[in-house]
Amino acid sequence: MDPLNSELQWGTYRPNLYFGTRPRLPNSLLSGLMWFGLDDQRNWQKIRHSCELGDNLSEYGYSRHNGRDFGEQTMRDNDQDVGIKSTFIQVPGQLGGSWAVRFTGRTLNEDAQGVWLVYYFGLQGNGTLSTSVKDDVAMVRGRTPDLGKFSIRIVPAHSNQHPAFLEDLRNIGGIHGSKISGVGLKVPKTYVWKAKDAFQDVLLESAQTRARAMAKHAQGSGIHGSLLFGLSNAGLRKKGTNLFFAQMIVHGEFAFDVIYECADKTSRIDSEAIDAIASNRRKEFDTRFESSFNLRENGFSDVQIEMARNALSSLIGGIEYFHGSRLVSSKCTIFT
Repeated sequence: MDPLNSELQWGTYRPNLYFGTRPRLPNSLLSGLMWFGLDDQRNWQKIRHSCELGDNLSEYGYSRHNGRDFGEQTMRDNDQDVGIKSTFIQVPGQLGGSWAVRFTGRTLNEDAQGVWLVYYFGLQGNGTLSTSVKDDVAMVRGRTPDLGKFSIRIVPAHSNQHPAFLEDLRNIGGIHGSKISGVGLKVPKTYVWKAKDAFQDVLLESAQTRARAMAKHAQGSGIHGSLLFGLSNAGLRKKGTNLFFAQMIVHGEFAFDVIYECADKTSRIDSEAIDAIASNRRKEFDTRFESSFNLRENGFSDVQIEMARNALSSLIGGIEYFHGSRLVSSKCTIFT
């Protein structure tokens, strides 16, 4: 693969989502972030996924993005009581190289039950996925004709706190307060891009089952959203799985890493190195931004510089990958 194409193969090429990645390949591997707050049991119908005006986020969009191997943004969702920061890095290598994203955040209201987080991967084309959850790490191993072999780790921070719940509720099957759980689904390939819809169906069915069980054990203490929408590991060994969701339910400050690694051993990513790599690229971005536009030299204030940097970064971070066929007329008759 041409080095330039390899460097640009993976990216945040799903700008219609608050955060998502994909390669510049048709019918390949997609990923994305979803979340909702747990205080209102109706919030599962308002899962944050694609950027919607009605979500009323007070802040989202990239503050830095170089279009290649670094991007960071802050998402503040007051309605769902959560703030999330994403930091994306990429390491060059064969077959598109490897990449990682670190999510950090906190619930905005200490009295809130918490927030439900999901990161998912979906395979649109040919290939295989095998999934597992063990020792508080979700794992995906796969292979496609274009990407070759790859492995994925979704790793919650040890410091993540699960919302508190009544001890009596531990009698309900599947309630264990683990840091991460996973669900695997097999859906038509043309339905993979509708990951949110597919997951809402699973979530509703699970919540209905748990609500009945919780009503028996809670003895009038109320329904705990953190448990109502918690999922047990299911479908992980299902043959033909092409959608995998890793779920975390947290309260207070939280963090988790998503690490995608290609088969090229020279482009491995260590969780411990993510912050250092991001810090270096943040400095490189700021240096190049100033040398290109000379805003500080020309007397612009820090607020004005930040606004310009955010505008440029959101523009670059808004680049999307499209594929398909389209008929275009070779004759232009607009001015005749």
